[in-house]
Amino acid sequence: MKRLIGVLFGALAAGAGVASVATRPAPAPGASAPLLVGARVDPAVFATLRRSCVDCHSEATRFRWYSYVWPVSTWTTKHVAEGRLHLNFSRWAEYSKWRKERSLSEIANQVEDGDMPLRQYTWMHPDAKLTPREARAIFSWTQRERLRLINEGDR
Repeated sequence: MKRLIGVLFGALAAGAGVASVATRPAPAPGASAPLLVGARVDPAVFATLRRSCVDCHSEATRFRWYSYVWPVSTWTTKHVAEGRLHLNFSRWAEYSKWRKERSLSEIANQVEDGDMPLRQYTWMHPDAKLTPREARAIFSWTQRERLRLINEGDR
């Protein structure tokens, strides 16, 4: 019986190893691209965004060791892809003015409601949690930046 359990455990470990290689997250081609190109972001807010948001909302994702272990690798890859689809700070300059304004409104709402960063993310990255002061600073930045874009007109 012990031998059977050992063989089963070994087979499970080998299967997880193979699955980990197959679902390994790959670095994005634009991983070194600057973030929020064209936006006016004060350094404190930028540092908060970098700490709490860029792993899911940019090409500069830092995949930790557990991101390479199945099934976490599959889950992480999916969540990062979804996060980038909704908002990608590495592609900010490519966004239309309308999309930038809309994204800023969504950021404000998500941060104000405490919905971002995701709780699942902050469990493993407690340093990503926003303090009330940081959330207010991000909210204020989104309002200033959105107003700036509106006042710029169609330039």
